[in-house]
Amino acid sequence: MGKLHIVGGGAIGSLIAASSQKNGVPYDCYPRDMKTMPSCAHWQNGQTTALKPAKPSPIVLPKSDVLIIPLKVYQLKAALLQWLPYLTQQPTVVLLHNGMGGLEIARDLLGGDYPLLLATTSHGALKVSTSSGFHVKYTGVGATQIGAPNVNKPSPQSLAALSQIAPQLASAIATLDKALPPVQYQNNILKALWTKLSVNAVINPLTALHNIQNKHIAKPEFEQSRISICNEFTQVADAYGLDFDALSVHENVLSVAKATGENYSSMHQDVAHGRQTEIDAINGYIVDMATKKGIPVPENTLLVERVKALKL
Repeated sequence: MGKLHIVGGGAIGSLIAASSQKNGVPYDCYPRDMKTMPSCAHWQNGQTTALKPAKPSPIVLPKSDVLIIPLKVYQLKAALLQWLPYLTQQPTVVLLHNGMGGLEIARDLLGGDYPLLLATTSHGALKVSTSSGFHVKYTGVGATQIGAPNVNKPSPQSLAALSQIAPQLASAIATLDKALPPVQYQNNILKALWTKLSVNAVINPLTALHNIQNKHIAKPEFEQSRISICNEFTQVADAYGLDFDALSVHENVLSVAKATGENYSSMHQDVAHGRQTEIDAINGYIVDMATKKGIPVPENTLLVERVKALKL
């Protein structure tokens, strides 16, 4: 089993670290700021897991190890540039973030044939500041979907098939599944990422703009906006060969909003704490992709403008 190397000290990365600790998977964390790295995780059953001390700087990774980058899309380029000199053995790199655009950045810096995995997770985690330091709180049980975008088409239909042609990637997925299960292989990971994008495109900006929890998105007052976002998303996605149905997209958004009802979205939290948001990688990505196809997306365009106009 390879070792996991987790970049940053954010909520999801810290959750992976804590779950690795609990499940006996070797790992190290490399936060940007050592002072804000969580020291422990609090699980839903009341148990606490202490994290091992973080590492101050990158090291050269062997091919069998896995570098996980659970950062914002706008942080990805700087992180990859920092790690690039330490990736000479070509260990597996896992991109785990909201929004889109990370694959293009990674391919530009690593090349189109690098052993790369794209992942999206529905696990919920919150980084909490207390008088004794930073902790991470597990707020919602979920699953991680993962795929190999650089493997030659047609994509292997199963993890067993992937292991035949890319055993390094299959081994990395197995390690991640032991660290924070369940990890589900997706032969069409881009479809899964676009599905996640459709949810984020509705929940994130609306919760940020109206200062509300996810559950309030399901209220009738937001129906017209929800439907418009989903219709525009579907037009754009289908223009790129993805097969979505606007009604099903909207139903899925409502389902996720209710299932995560007590949570505050990541964009809400970014705005609340004066941080840069991921609006460019979510609704902004839809606008960019629509522009390339000549598709008008007024609702998404307005949301981008409104979120950027919020005072940080």
